[in-house]
Amino acid sequence: MKRTVFIIAMALLTACTSQKDGQPESRKGDEKVNIANVISRQSRLYTAQYVVHKIVTHNDLKALRGSFLGIHFDQQLPLGDRKIAIPIDVVLQAYIDFSQITERDIERQGDALHITLPDPRIVVTSSKVDNQGVKTRVSWLRSDFTDSELTNFTRQGVASILRTVPQMGIIETARQNAAAQLIPLLSAMGYKEERIVITFRKQFDQSDLGTLIEKDKTFNL
Repeated sequence: MKRTVFIIAMALLTACTSQKDGQPESRKGDEKVNIANVISRQSRLYTAQYVVHKIVTHNDLKALRGSFLGIHFDQQLPLGDRKIAIPIDVVLQAYIDFSQITERDIERQGDALHITLPDPRIVVTSSKVDNQGVKTRVSWLRSDFTDSELTNFTRQGVASILRTVPQMGIIETARQNAAAQLIPLLSAMGYKEERIVITFRKQFDQSDLGTLIEKDKTFNL
């Protein structure tokens, strides 16, 4: 009789531990799969766009260098310089690929819902040179800037803008807007807004730029 009571007690304990917050684990798993499916159907969601204006400057000075009678000299030529200022606008868009969401990114604790979203991505969609705003000053001893040089200076300007992406706030804006899009969707599914927590996987710094930024297929600078 004692053995029978012990077996029943163990069975009840096992049943209790297989449930969390009164909900069977199988049901909680199905719930997470359902949430993941609903979110992943949002696919790629663009959540921020920045238009960055920058004036790219270049100062090209000619100098006369050498030595005479053991005396070294390095003298800039007053009529040998070229200067240019190029206004450019670079369009950056941030998106989050919700299709990457799986049930592993969703946690359920009682009535609290915790979702970890994929990292934002930054797309360089276009860059535009204000050709009418380009200013040059070229010495009569020098040749004018070539189209190849203008393209190279513009490319350097775009690269300098991209190096500042972690500091410009577009990543945080993308995250906030993604949360703002998802919370009403989850609320409509019956979850309380104040019990929904949305987080991201990491903070970005300069070393992440290689994996953070991509170029749109139409962008060919």
